[in-house]
Amino acid sequence: MVRIIAVTCCLALLGAPNQAGAQAPVARLTLGEALSLADTANPTVRAKEFEVQSVGANEITAGLRPNPTANFLAEQFGGGSAAQTQYTFNVGQPIELGGKRQRRVDSAKAATKVTGYELADLRRQLVFKVKKSFSDILIARDALALAEQNLAALDELERVHRFRAEKGDISGLDLIRIEVERFAFERDNADARQALQAAKIALRTAIGQERLAEEFEVEGELTVPTVTKSKSQLYRMALDARPDLRAAEAARAKARADINLAKANAWWDVTPQLEYQRIGPDNTIGFGFSLPIKLFDRNQGEIARAQAEAKRAEASSEALLSQALAEVDTALAAVTAERSKVTLLRDTYLPKIKQARETVEFAYRRGGVTLLDFLDAQRTYREKSLDYLRSLGNYLTAIYQLEAAVGGPLEK
Repeated sequence: MVRIIAVTCCLALLGAPNQAGAQAPVARLTLGEALSLADTANPTVRAKEFEVQSVGANEITAGLRPNPTANFLAEQFGGGSAAQTQYTFNVGQPIELGGKRQRRVDSAKAATKVTGYELADLRRQLVFKVKKSFSDILIARDALALAEQNLAALDELERVHRFRAEKGDISGLDLIRIEVERFAFERDNADARQALQAAKIALRTAIGQERLAEEFEVEGELTVPTVTKSKSQLYRMALDARPDLRAAEAARAKARADINLAKANAWWDVTPQLEYQRIGPDNTIGFGFSLPIKLFDRNQGEIARAQAEAKRAEASSEALLSQALAEVDTALAAVTAERSKVTLLRDTYLPKIKQARETVEFAYRRGGVTLLDFLDAQRTYREKSLDYLRSLGNYLTAIYQLEAAVGGPLEK
């Protein structure tokens, strides 16, 4: 029993450092912290980093020289009194011709570059996902606060009307109208909660489930950024910064390196050999070499395949370039359209709708307008406020799409 307790204590002590060293899930974070955490914790990015290491290890293999060969032969055992046992030992070192080793190294390095740019492109896409999820959380949070505020105001109105209806000051019809209108406010509340939960799930997925607490909070404010760069400047940014374009160019370079490697592999390799032979008491030393006679297989198929792959890589690069510029155009058009909506709602319509609601509410409390007029003003304010938040969310998404299209932040 004492031994069991001692072993249990030792295991607990050994496991304590691991538990202490484990990082606790983050419960509150900013956008910058979310981006940094996603870059280090996202499992897809980590898998791609290991792939870069794996592909890079091929450079070591490509740079190795062929191993020497050795043969030993013993014969003429028990052949009678006149026979003498014969021992033969030879060693050879294959020598690659045609620059095969350097061509292998060039191809392996090109493959590492391609994978490295693919990792950078994966990070580019991850930044978009994190920023969009983060802004979606802020939008949903404000929509939820608006829904709760509107619901609280309606509850207060319902409480007053219920009290007046019980005293007989008003008919029960007005109370029914308020209760019916309540459904729209409750629906807004439920939709906002669902959107908030979905956005948090998306952010946890982008960062890593184990690195974020299940019920986490974000810190940040919604802003309306501006785009000051021209279309030509955005084009230049995309051509200079997008890692997928660089990966396509690196793929073209690898295809050219593979053609050179295929042509180099068409050359024969020579293997000089040194031989030692012992027959009875006599010792002899010989020298020779071996090489393949390439009459039929001169690597024609691999050369043709590499050349076709180079043409495919070139066509893919041109298609990707057109797609990248089209993405810039599409994102810029979305930014322009969504900013116009956000500006109109924020600077023109929302102030007027808010003023109209306050005026109708003031008049209603003094008997100047009917309940239907008051509810209509409340409904209009609620709908346009939600429209503004949706437009702001669409505008921020368009901004992040434009950043992804050009391969980096718009303001540097």
